[in-house]
Amino acid sequence: MSITSFSLNNFRNIEAATFSPELINVIYGENGSGKTSFLEAIYFLSHGRSFRTNKHRSVIKDTADYFTLHAKKRSNNLTIPLGLKKDVSGETQVKIQGKTSRRISDLAQVLPVQVITPESYSFFFGGPKERRAFIDLGVFHVEHDFFVHWQNFNKVHKQRNALLKSKPANARAMLDVWDKEFVRLSETITKLRESYIERFKALFFDRLCTELDLLNGLDIEFNWGWKSDESLADILMQYRDRDLMRGYTSKGPHKADLTIKTSLGPVENAFSRGQLKLLLYALKVAQNSLIEQETGKQSILLIDDLPSELSEDTKSKVGQLLAHCDSQIFITTIESDSVSAVLDALDKPTALFHVKHGELITR
Repeated sequence: MSITSFSLNNFRNIEAATFSPELINVIYGENGSGKTSFLEAIYFLSHGRSFRTNKHRSVIKDTADYFTLHAKKRSNNLTIPLGLKKDVSGETQVKIQGKTSRRISDLAQVLPVQVITPESYSFFFGGPKERRAFIDLGVFHVEHDFFVHWQNFNKVHKQRNALLKSKPANARAMLDVWDKEFVRLSETITKLRESYIERFKALFFDRLCTELDLLNGLDIEFNWGWKSDESLADILMQYRDRDLMRGYTSKGPHKADLTIKTSLGPVENAFSRGQLKLLLYALKVAQNSLIEQETGKQSILLIDDLPSELSEDTKSKVGQLLAHCDSQIFITTIESDSVSAVLDALDKPTALFHVKHGELITR
């Protein structure tokens, strides 16, 4: 179920390129050559956005009015063509098997993609938004109803916040109505998330704990976004005056989070930078493995600048972790030799691609 071919036009500094990936792919070249742009293009085809910028115009080549991405994915002896076109106005066109689709989520269902960049370690140090997105990526792929519930919740959440901000004379009566649906959807979403996290933890600890000594004593807790031993309806009522004063909803699944800790405290305080990097790889590998296990869909893992700040020993451990999932993997690096320890541990079909001034050369 790998991507068997990928082409991009007018994307970043790449005018046109086509390549045929293997299971493991190393894209190397000097800084600024455009190697990360190939990872970004794969991510864009899955998510309909970049992992590097929120400004779509900066992704389109300076001399062009739009960019296009095309891929063929092999799935159960079938080839599925995928395509995306985005122009300077922001209009997006999506095609799957030659048919137009209105939803980016349809692409994401066919093409599960995760990315690790040097900035991904904010997962541990930043706010809960990125950790929540990590949870929801997994739930989206393994629970078919989740996306619809999440869309409906966002609509209700938006309406509730609009009421809190505008503060009409009948705000409390209207909140009584909206809160019933807010609670119903919140509980549904949280149940799906919690079930997923329990399955994720089982796979994470059972399959990966023997690989890494740092996993000993590790614990992962899922925080609902409100106290799990209290009724959300009661909490919304309890915080209503505060929410009206602040103009937003302070409790609910939009505040959910993951807490990862050891007996010595939160991992961001207890672990070294190298240990945190290894832990991040373990989390991503477990996520991809669970998606593959429960859906039969092969995931894709994009790793930008893999050797950055990693010792040779840590690279070998990264390779051992990556060997646990059947994901198709794309790695960028300046020198191809710098990831030899990873490739040796993987021992899987590998392709090397050299990028120079936006041009891709197969080695």
